[in-house]
Amino acid sequence: MTIDELVRQTLREWSAEANVPPGDLAGAALRRRRRNRSRTFAVVAGATAAVIAAAVTAPALVQGALVQGREQLGNDAPAIAVVADPDPSRETAADPDSSPPKTLVAAGEVAAYSYYTWKEEKISADRQVRKLTWNRYDRDRGVYERTPWAWLDVARGGEAAAFLEEIPATRVGVLTGRGAEVRWIALERPASAVRWSPDATRLLLTNYSANPDESYIPVDNSQQGMPQSRIGFTVVDLNDGRSVFRTVAVDPDAGFDHRNDFGWSDDGTLVWESHAVMPVTRKYYDLEGRARPAPSKEAETYQQAGLSPGGTRLAVESPDRSAVVGIQDLSTGRTVPLTPVSGYWIEQSVAWADDERLVVWACEQKGTDDCVGGEFRNRLLLVGLNGGEAVPLSGFRENSQQEDESWVPVFTAR
Repeated sequence: MTIDELVRQTLREWSAEANVPPGDLAGAALRRRRRNRSRTFAVVAGATAAVIAAAVTAPALVQGALVQGREQLGNDAPAIAVVADPDPSRETAADPDSSPPKTLVAAGEVAAYSYYTWKEEKISADRQVRKLTWNRYDRDRGVYERTPWAWLDVARGGEAAAFLEEIPATRVGVLTGRGAEVRWIALERPASAVRWSPDATRLLLTNYSANPDESYIPVDNSQQGMPQSRIGFTVVDLNDGRSVFRTVAVDPDAGFDHRNDFGWSDDGTLVWESHAVMPVTRKYYDLEGRARPAPSKEAETYQQAGLSPGGTRLAVESPDRSAVVGIQDLSTGRTVPLTPVSGYWIEQSVAWADDERLVVWACEQKGTDDCVGGEFRNRLLLVGLNGGEAVPLSGFRENSQQEDESWVPVFTAR
């Protein structure tokens, strides 16, 4: 079996296993890779690593100030650690005793202004649909509150929100602040995902002709894939309400049988879709729907955190079996594994708090390569790159693969 064939097969297995909602697709990939490490490590580490959280969590945009005076990573770098917040207005906010969190989770330049849970609902004898329940942080009350919306994205700063009432939807709702009236914008084509631009002036909607979250009910641990229904994307300019639809054909080699939503590039000039076959993990398009080269090395990693705010480091797959996540110094090309710290095995990078710290998913370590209570029992941690302690940001998810037992944070710039 070739690398491409293995990647494609593995991606389809992941899709059939859980029809993972976009925000935790990378986590599922990482965890599956650990389960099958002895069989596929050498190939998957270099070719697939983990599937990026492509469909929703690109809002983990990190626009932080750089922490000056830190040494570049080297092969002899000490264990990862927490570095104090350089800006008091960016103090770490954590709820280490709750899962899902009740109060805000934030660190450095990013905050989880929303999170979702999911469940499968049977809709016919052989079909089911995955439905997400979204919770949004209420700054006035200081807690997360459940919303009635089928899809949600919160703009940088945490005040404005865009949402869909159903999947798919023929209009998108926009709230510019607490207590504001909903602004409705009609869509030319139905959409099943919405995402704010980095400057919060535009919306990017992924258009589908059918519900991408429908699937056949698995039989004998296998699942028949549904026809791909994505038809393109729509960009809405919130200044004048004008929307433009662009047709983008589905790449048959992308490796996704269900959702493959579009995300914004960091500067908002391009959009991207996930691609499962290395070395290209993202395919980019201009706002006319024309293919364009990737603007940065971020397209070469499946790690959700991607490029650091200052553009000097990249979260990648670990170069050896001592870890899952590695940090690549882009000036030297050297990659250092994020090895266990403070009794935690790091399973997945989530977002950069700043150039020196990462938000990650991690489990309590048991032995050399095992997790207390299983690898699905994990929590959010804030870890640094220069040795020391790790700070818990949330309680433990007891099972991130089972409905009603999982929650997935969506990080956005503060």
